[in-house]
Formats: sequence, structure tokens, C-alpha cells
Amino acid sequence: MGNIVLLDDLTINKIAAGEVIERPANVVKELIENSLDAGATNLIIEIKKGGKELVKVIDNGKGIKQDDMEIALERHATSKIRKVEDLEHTYTMGFRGEALASIASVSKITIISRTAQDDTGSKIVAEAGEIIEKSQTGSQIGTSISVENLFFNTPVRYKFLKQDATETKYIKEFIQKVALANPDRAIKLITDGKTVFQTNGNGKIEDVIYLIYGKQIKENIVKVNYEEENIKITGVIGNTTIARDTRKDQIIFLNKRNIKNQILTNSGDQAFKGSTGIGKYGFYVLNLEMPANYYDVNVHPTKMEVRFKDESLIYKTLYHAIKSAILSKEFLGNTQTENHNEKYIENELEFLTQRDKLFEQNSNNEELIYREDKRKIDYKYIGILFRTYIIIQVENEIFLIDQHAAHERLLYEQIKENYKSKVNSNSQMMLIPEVINLTHKEIEFIQKNIELIKEYGFDIEMFGDNAVKINGIPDIEYRAKSNKKNIFLDILDEMITNERSSIKDIEERFIATVACKAAVKANMDLTPQEVDNLIQELLTLKNPYTCPHGRPTTIKISKEQLLKM
Repeated sequence: MGNIVLLDDLTINKIAAGEVIERPANVVKELIENSLDAGATNLIIEIKKGGKELVKVIDNGKGIKQDDMEIALERHATSKIRKVEDLEHTYTMGFRGEALASIASVSKITIISRTAQDDTGSKIVAEAGEIIEKSQTGSQIGTSISVENLFFNTPVRYKFLKQDATETKYIKEFIQKVALANPDRAIKLITDGKTVFQTNGNGKIEDVIYLIYGKQIKENIVKVNYEEENIKITGVIGNTTIARDTRKDQIIFLNKRNIKNQILTNSGDQAFKGSTGIGKYGFYVLNLEMPANYYDVNVHPTKMEVRFKDESLIYKTLYHAIKSAILSKEFLGNTQTENHNEKYIENELEFLTQRDKLFEQNSNNEELIYREDKRKIDYKYIGILFRTYIIIQVENEIFLIDQHAAHERLLYEQIKENYKSKVNSNSQMMLIPEVINLTHKEIEFIQKNIELIKEYGFDIEMFGDNAVKINGIPDIEYRAKSNKKNIFLDILDEMITNERSSIKDIEERFIATVACKAAVKANMDLTPQEVDNLIQELLTLKNPYTCPHGRPTTIKISKEQLLKM
């Protein structure tokens, strides 16, 4: 007798449950996605003991027809596709028809549903995949599904569940993401009889942001609304003051489905580069809308992973969407935004990804860091606070300009522009070359990165076994009162202390460090003319908002704020 046998349906469903239903949060996910697919605008989710004892979802969707109640619990029973080709035109959250069968096989499930065409509701109860009750009952239009005693017949899986508080946290985090993707749906979560999260469905994502993240985050977000080649990106990004140490607040939706994709993660990182600070991550909640044939979500049971047909297009579009939002903010009270940022953004992207092409395109010395029309402000110079913050008044607002951060941003942009547009003349020669003796580690770093150092304006050469000769330094406007030798040593020390393995990280840190060490420092006295020159130069930049380490160049205080104080 052979060893291969056909598994019975219950065993097959339990295996499917192992792939799709690992914990109560998966049950919540599948039921909510069905509600959304049914057009529900109001959802109530109730859980008990972290969802182990009860998960209940009530919606006002279109309901399930009486004739479909039984078959809804069968594996691969779905109303959303008929053949594999339909996947290229499917926008629903679910389509495999596995969820209800998988849930029913490891719990007691009760479904009550009514459509607008039915006079009464239908009720069906199943346990361990077997239907034990069918009846008619009174019901509102929509569906109510209760899942009780999850994994009662699979004790091994039940044993691997976390404590109730942890399982509740997973559920709440998922529901909050649903609310972010669907601000036009009213959603309520009740945990052990207590309402712990509720949105009103008014369509304003900033109100959902406030509920989840609080007032500070809400007041520091920037709207995103960008469209290119049938791809529309909407949502919010955080301004650079709320950059994070981790990626936990980077949330991406694809046609309102939460996904993870390394291409999108990399694109977001590059878009925030030079604004959030090195080692920091930007805050964003973004939804990408695109035709279903642009991607494939059917590569993993959770549908979290996604494969794009044109990864370069997706990468570029997300980069442009985030960068456009970063460049759209007011500066020193001037709310005029520039409509011609696309060339600058494309140039920045090529600077990060296609250096050889960049050299060819910018051989005409075209400067792209400056605005076509300089921002115009009428300001009153008040003075300098703590020998660090320049104070100006613009109408009914006071601005504190961090003189070091502001000059650092200016030099950072100049260094990049010199590299991009004047590759062969981005150094200024020193009157007397400097010979500097270095440690073995310093020499090793220079030998490893000498081309990078030269590309960004240092004309250096090895001078024996333990020294270098500096003939020229980057062609930028120096205001720091230290000599050029000390600036080079400071840069070298910073680079070695924070050395990164990635060449792009090293490159970014090097540019930022050169700008930082050459910029005017705190406690350096500036004349009124130097202050005005710095402000006028900032007003010409496309991106004047932060230093390259992420510190804001300006702080705004309104008259109303002062009165409240």
C-alpha cells in the first residue's frame, strides 16, 4: 500500500489556517477586509481577552445573500474572481476565498447577514468547519460575524499565542492602519467592554493622525498629492522635526492595502536624505493608487509583500511625491511655492543613483539648487539671541534663524552643486599647501576614500607613508574662524568616528560634515550685513528648511502664541 493519501477537507482547512490565521489579529484582518470589500462605511470591532475568547465585527456593508451563506464557508469560495486573469483587474482586499473557511475550521463562528433585497436576515453557525445551525433572524442590512474560542481544537497553535495585552496591541495596530488608509470609514474598537479607539469617518486623515500620534505630529505633517503615469500618491509626510530613529512610522498602502516593499523603502530613504539627518528616518503615511495590472500581491498568504512590474517607475514616482512635499512648505513667512521643482528633484535623484549620467547632463554648468524666483520677504532685523539665533520679524510672526544650521544648509547645497555642475573646478587652491601627519587609521581611511574626497573639492595627494599634502579645499564660502588644516582634520575625525559600510552613507556623511565644519558656528558674531547676506542666500534655495543633519534652520513664533504665553 502506498504512502501518499488525499487529506480530508478539515485537515486541508487547518493547514490553510496555519498560513492565514496565526493569531487573533489575522482574524480581525480578514473580517475587516471583507467588510471593506462589501462597501461598509461603519465598522464596530469587539474583542475579548485579546481576541482569543471573542472577535466580533459588525458592518453596514451590502451583506451576504441567503443562498450564499453556506458556500461562504467553503474553501476557495469567493465572489471576487472567476478565473486567474481576473487578478489583473481586482481591487478588493480579499480574493482567494480561504479566510472564512480557515477561521471556521479552528473556532466557533456565527454569521448573521442581510442584504437590501432580503426581508429578514440569515444566520449560520459552524464549529470546527461543520455547520451546526441555520436559521432566519431579524437583522440590519450588513453583516455581523462572531468568532469564539479561537484554536480550541488546535491546542499547539493556541499555546504559541502571546498574553492578552500583546494580542490586543497587534489588533489595535492593525485597526489603526485601516483607519489611516480609510479616513472616510467610521471605525470603533471595543476591548473587554471598553472603547479604546474610534474614528468618525469624516475623510480627514489629519484627524486620524491626531488620534493615533497626538497633537505634535498632527501639527508637523505635510500633505502629499502627486500623480504620474497612472500612479497617484496621497497622504502625509512628517516635516523634518519629527524624524525617527526607526522605520516604525513609515506606512505604505497600495490601493489601501498595507504593504511592505524594499523598493519603496529605499525610495523613501533617498527622498528624505539631506533633510532628516543622517541615521534618521522620515515619517510618512502614504497610499499609492495604480491599476491592478501594475503589481502582483498574490506572492504571499498575508498579501503584505508585493511585486511591481516596473520597479524603476514606482521608485521614481514615490521619490518625486515625497520630495515635492518637502519642498512645498513656507519659509520665513513666504507661502509661495515653486511649480518648477521637477527638474531639481530629478537632478537630486540622479545624483543619488546615476552619477555618470549626471556628469553628462550638467556639463553646461546649469545651477539647479536655486529657485527660479527668489522668495520675497519684508523683514525687520531684531538682533542675535545667545550669539546663536538671528531674530527677525515678518508681519505678526517672529522667526529665530539658527545661524549655524542655516549656513550649513547653504554650504551643503553649494558642495553638491559644485560636484554636479563644475566637476573639474570645484576646488580653491591654497596659497601654501599643508602637509599633515596622520595616524595609520586616518591614512587607511583616506586611501580607501581618496576619490570621494577629491570629487568633493579637496585637492590632496599622499605624501610619504604617513602624511598627506593638501593643495586645495572645496570651493565654498567659508565663515568658520578655524584654519583649513583644522577643518580637514575635524572632517576626518568625524568620518572615522561614524564610518559606514555603504558608500552612499559615507558620501552623504562626508558632504554634511564638510558643510558643518566650514559653516559659521554658534557664538560667532555676525554683522547685520552678514546676517542679511545669509538670509538672502537662504531665500534663493529650493530646500532651505533644515541643516543636512535634520535640525530646522528656522523656528516660527506667532503673535498669538506669545499672547497665550
